[in-house]
Formats: sequence, structure tokens, C-alpha cells
Amino acid sequence: MAPARLVLKRGAEAGLRAGHPWIYRTQVADLRGFSKAGDAVEVLDAGGRFVGRGFYNPRPSLCCRLLTRLDEAIDAGFFQRRVETAWEYRRASGLIRDAYRLCWSEADGLPGLVVDRYGPVCVAQCLTLGMWRAAEWIEAALRRLFPDGRVQRQDDATAARLEGFAPVQDPPGAEVVVTEADCRFGVVPGGGHKTGLYLDQAENRALVARRAAGRRVLDAFCFSGGFACHALKAGAMHALLLDSSGDALGLARRNLELNGAGDRAELREGNAFDVLRELESAGARFGLVVLDPPPFTRRKDAIEAAARGYKEINLRALRLLEPGGTLATFSCSHHVTSGLFEEICRAAAGDAGVSVRVLQTLGQSRDHPVLLAVPESRYLTGLLLERVSERR
Repeated sequence: MAPARLVLKRGAEAGLRAGHPWIYRTQVADLRGFSKAGDAVEVLDAGGRFVGRGFYNPRPSLCCRLLTRLDEAIDAGFFQRRVETAWEYRRASGLIRDAYRLCWSEADGLPGLVVDRYGPVCVAQCLTLGMWRAAEWIEAALRRLFPDGRVQRQDDATAARLEGFAPVQDPPGAEVVVTEADCRFGVVPGGGHKTGLYLDQAENRALVARRAAGRRVLDAFCFSGGFACHALKAGAMHALLLDSSGDALGLARRNLELNGAGDRAELREGNAFDVLRELESAGARFGLVVLDPPPFTRRKDAIEAAARGYKEINLRALRLLEPGGTLATFSCSHHVTSGLFEEICRAAAGDAGVSVRVLQTLGQSRDHPVLLAVPESRYLTGLLLERVSERR
């Protein structure tokens, strides 16, 4: 049966032809032959010229995401080719390891799909109705690529509410112990935050650990303790792991044990904003501080409030740093650009009364590729800063 046809308003195709895959309802002039939300549609410009094909859902304002700009069927073969291409990119780039991101949504030509690999397990996360309806094709592609593994579904509940589908969340499987550089981490596929581990920080964890030897470490918003484990393995004297979630601290405790570092670590449950102030009042000092908070906003209209939150925690962290100490600070709020984040940290340093030098700008691991034409595919930004001296 011929696919439905989505006709764009005049000029609306400019962004698509420049490489961005998103179409909003306000850009649609007409929809012909449409039958079911989540179906693939053929996208035409106002003059009737073919632009591409994508899944259409009238419910959200972002109603269509292009899957292809070629005149090809969106079927099982399409998903097999895309998954294999994603794997080949990572193989050729030396990114195949115990745990890595196999598919990163738009960046791998599969908008609305995330697949993370932990040992023999693929954890698949559908973020759009179209991908949810194509799940059988996706799972078949993964099983063909990894015939000896298994597929775990862990659809995103927030996205499911927006898109209008019932998320599939398989019961968490057995723990898989994966190796990341010099560390071992226990992961329960489908359990905890995201798909089980924050893989976007894998390269940063190893990089930050190079500055940990002989130092006291504060790992704020620690989740499963990845930064602290790497730091302790690299020779840190002691680490304080802070998180508001008791479940997260349970994961961190397990990972400390796996790395033989439990006797050099303290775990504290509490609100990071409060605990950072308490540590400052108590005169605590650290040679390495890591700030890796959850997103402070997912909305463009809440950037100002998010900026205040980022400034507050960075101000406190800089005051906790001993001279010569290092701060690794991050934002995963994609509306907070790298330029804005640097401005926030600059203002925090000014209010803290300290001088800092920028050692390095940081981003997401390379298995989370960024498309130049899709700035939304870059969401993690960070700075590696060194406290130079007290301001005079």
C-alpha cells in the first residue's frame, strides 16, 4: 500500500535539506492518505518534490522525524542496514568494548531509538511511537547482529506519555559485570537510571582519574560511583560519594567492592545543594571535585532557573577545592550550550573569589556521536578546571 503523503508549507523543507530531520506540526500544509499514528509517511515539499520518509505522529508538536532521504521502504531490511552501519562505525572507531552505545537516535539515522550494549545484552529504548511500533524489526536486527546475546526493552516512560504509547519495560535481568578501562562495574540491564550505566561519561571518567592520585575526592551526584571508582583505582587517598538516592548509593557501594576500594570511600545520602554548603561550613577541602548532576531543565523556557542552579553548585565546589585542585563539572541539559555553561562557571568563580584555569573542555563519549546539522545530538557539556590561587 502506498504510504501517506505529508506536504510541507512553502520554505519548511530548508532545514530538512540542510540535514536536520525534524518536522513540526506548524510546518505541515497537508496530509494525504494518512491512516494510523506511527506509520511511515512520504514527505514532500510545497512543490510536490520528494524530501524523504519518516514516522508521523499527530500527537506531539514534533510530529515527524525523517528516517531517510532516499526513496526506500521503511521495513525490516531498513533497520537491519541501519543497525549494522551503527555497529560498523563503532568498530572502525575502536569503540567496541564491554559496554558502549550502539545506536544514538538521530546521530545514527534512527531518531527515537537508543540501544546500549552491556556484555551479551542489548538494552533497547524506544522514544517515539514509530520506533515502538517497529520494535519487532529492531529486535530482529539486534538478534541477527548478536545471535548469542539477548535484547532487553526499557522504553522511556516520559517519552511514551508524550507520544502516546505503553512503554515496554522488561523486568531487570541478572547483573552483568563490565570492564571500563581499569574499573569493573556491575550493571543490571534495564535497572536504575537510563539503561543501567551512564555510558556518555565513560571517556571522561578515565580522563578525570588522571588527576586523582594522592588526592581527596568529592563525587557529587555520584549515581553508581563511576568517577569515584576510577579516581580510587588511579591512586586517590579517599572519596566522598554523594547522592540523594539510596538506591544509587547501593549501586555505588557494589561498584566500590568490585574495585576493592570500599575501605577508602564514604557514602552520604542527601541533597547536594545542602551538603555542599555543609561541607564548606565545616572547612572541608578536596583535591578533586566532580559535579555530574541530572538535567536541571528539559525546557527552553526554564534556562534561567537552571543557570542559577548550576552557578550555585559550581560556586560551592570551587570553594571546596584546595589550591591546585581540579573541578570536573558537567551539564546534560541540552538547552544549556557550552558557551552558556562557561559563562555560568565564570560567574561562579567570580563570586567564589578564586582564579581558575581551563584545562580542557569536555563532551560526551565518542560512541554518542554528534551530527553537525543536528545540534540537539550534542547534549553533554563540561569543563575541567584547576583552582590557581585565591584572588587578591
